[in-house]
Amino acid sequence: MKKIVFYPLLFSIDPLLLLLVGNLSDIPTRKLFPFILVIPLCTAWLFWSLNRWLRDIYQAGFVTFLITFWFFDYGTVHLFANILNSGSIPWGSHWVLLPLWTAVLAFLASGWVWKKITSPQTITLFLNLVCLLITGYTVFRISMDAVARFVYDPGAAQDDRASIGFSSTVDSPDIYYIILDGYARADVLQELYHYDNSAFLEALSDRGFFISAESQSNYVQTPLSLASSLNMSYLDGLPRSNHERGLLMGMIRNSKVRELLHAAGYKLVALSSGYQLTELTDADYYFSSPHLGKTNDLEGLLLNNSVAVVLVEQGWLDIPITHYGQAQERIRYTFASLTNEIPTIDGPKFVFAHLIAPHPPFIFNQDQPVDPGRFYILVEGGSFTGGSKMYIRDYLGQLTFVNQQIIQTIDGILANSARPPIIILQGDHGPGAYLDMQSVENTCLRERFSILNAYYLPGGAYHDIPGDITPVNTFAMILNAYFGSQIQLLENKQYFSTWNKPFAFIDVSNKSQLPCDIR
Repeated sequence: MKKIVFYPLLFSIDPLLLLLVGNLSDIPTRKLFPFILVIPLCTAWLFWSLNRWLRDIYQAGFVTFLITFWFFDYGTVHLFANILNSGSIPWGSHWVLLPLWTAVLAFLASGWVWKKITSPQTITLFLNLVCLLITGYTVFRISMDAVARFVYDPGAAQDDRASIGFSSTVDSPDIYYIILDGYARADVLQELYHYDNSAFLEALSDRGFFISAESQSNYVQTPLSLASSLNMSYLDGLPRSNHERGLLMGMIRNSKVRELLHAAGYKLVALSSGYQLTELTDADYYFSSPHLGKTNDLEGLLLNNSVAVVLVEQGWLDIPITHYGQAQERIRYTFASLTNEIPTIDGPKFVFAHLIAPHPPFIFNQDQPVDPGRFYILVEGGSFTGGSKMYIRDYLGQLTFVNQQIIQTIDGILANSARPPIIILQGDHGPGAYLDMQSVENTCLRERFSILNAYYLPGGAYHDIPGDITPVNTFAMILNAYFGSQIQLLENKQYFSTWNKPFAFIDVSNKSQLPCDIR
């Protein structure tokens, strides 16, 4: 029988591929390089060296497998050990766990254990097949997501609602679409968070904004909400069984609104959001802070899951995702660019800005940046470490910061624009102190669907805005009022879907504003 041992090479890249599969919405596929080349090469060198020393290709493969397992999976084992911590044995302590982890795997790699194995060929065949299946699954998922992003035709999921009459002139207003991620409606802030946001809303009203007092989002997840609003349609046509959010990246990047405005002579201006699905890097003007550097989130996650986490937690090794400076810089740069530089770009222009605030992570407290001391992660609800009380406290601190920055930004846009622009301030969904992304029954729908929705419309076209307008009708209303379109507004609907099944929509339109049982 020919000796074929390839599972150590596959196993060495599986942690990398599995991390990417679990974070496809947040980490670009290109981040795989150069790791996808360097890690197998290092593993192959280790395998070759052990084979020369042991003179047994099967044993060399098994020992290589255990060494890579020891290195790349210690962080994951440490995470579970923390859950098992007890008063008598601190399993989560590196002083306890690392020697134990090393001793167990060293024992399994010992010659004494290997001599007890009667059929190394069988073990090798089994591990070859297991690693091949894992690698095949991850490559398939990554490939499907990539295909969905760049091949998917968003028009297939849109309801064009007949042809759109569209006209523009040299005096067409600039359009600012500013998404404040997770920004709640005022009555919900008062009711659930005991926070009075009237001063901010009055400041907007004093500057000429119309504020929809009954507005709701149409979806509970950012990419779903933006794919819907930017295409002026619901997402009913997406396959319920498909889990690839790459579909939404295609719909956001190649949206109907972008297509129409481009045909009318508008330039697209986009700002870096830090969230892959809303990064419109192919815009006519793309703004990203020069101070962000070249850090790699995938590298940070990989190291955090490995034995290197010991060095990180001792402060001997610094990895990008342990700090929030980049996210803070990105948000401050976005506000500054919207205030000063972008209004001076010759129009007409469509400006798209997605700010991950006041959504977690909570990295600002009123008027200054803070470091939460945790890894950068966008989770909410039951996945948020600290519970609902801490969520609400930190959310309100960040909300206060956002309010201050938004008023300054609006003043800058209005002062520096050659002609009065259209400005849309909109939450993509509400906050998530009482959210369960895996259960509609355990979610406070009123909190999650209620959003800030404010419009600055030059010429006072406020009579065209329904009091309960939802994002799916935002651009239909704008195009009808300013460009002679005759797009029929859609019925307001609210859809919940879980994180694992984003396109398996549950219609909760008749439940989304019911009072929540908060205990």
